[in-house]
Amino acid sequence: MLHFALESPVEMLWFGEFISPQKGWKHLTRRLFEYEMMIVTEGELWIADDDREYHVKDGEYLIMSPTRVQRGTRVCACRFYWMHFRCDALPSSVSLPPHAEYTDRENILSLAHMLLRSEAEHPRSVRSRYLATQLLLELAEGHTEGEKKLSQREQLVRSVKEFVTFHRFSEIRVRDVARELGYHEKYLSAVFHEAEGVTLKRYIVNERLSEAKRLLMETDYTVAEVAYYLNFPSPHNFSRFFKQETGMTATAFRSS
Repeated sequence: MLHFALESPVEMLWFGEFISPQKGWKHLTRRLFEYEMMIVTEGELWIADDDREYHVKDGEYLIMSPTRVQRGTRVCACRFYWMHFRCDALPSSVSLPPHAEYTDRENILSLAHMLLRSEAEHPRSVRSRYLATQLLLELAEGHTEGEKKLSQREQLVRSVKEFVTFHRFSEIRVRDVARELGYHEKYLSAVFHEAEGVTLKRYIVNERLSEAKRLLMETDYTVAEVAYYLNFPSPHNFSRFFKQETGMTATAFRSS
């Protein structure tokens, strides 16, 4: 899940509509410094980031987080609205999956058309920012309405993820999550591992690492400041953690 704070409008950078050439088009390869949303209205889009490949079909959207490599993986024919934006992740007020169907097609495309017109008349205006925010809210609302009722275990896993996301700026442990949610540490770990295929300990580490990468890519903070922001005991402790998890130093990662 992606989490956005929408108490104020998002920082909308660019918005447009793309129609691929008839033959041989593949999305370019580049570094993505901000979020990008793509709402496919015709055909299909094949695109990937550092971690996985996405196949986005007509009637689906994709929101890509900042990544070192955004690249097309296959030649494809498609039409889609695209938006680059920045938004605080916490405290989150809206959550939605990065890749899913959009349900209210007429409303979504109407908002996209209004935003396209707003950008043509007054680029990056207050109106555009609110329309962009409304577009995100509508996508999130469609996902919420379509969600099935969660079982007790599914709800527990969701609560774990929400707790870890909210505290990923701190050095939390499995026992902290278990204590907060009122479950035995071993039971909680077993439920989470069965549902997600990854241990809760590793999930916590991955969330911390993901936030560290985001700060290194999106901000001008020094490595020491990133360590402080993520509440590591010392810059040395953070550097050792980052090198151990990625095989490269934080400085090398930022310049890669």
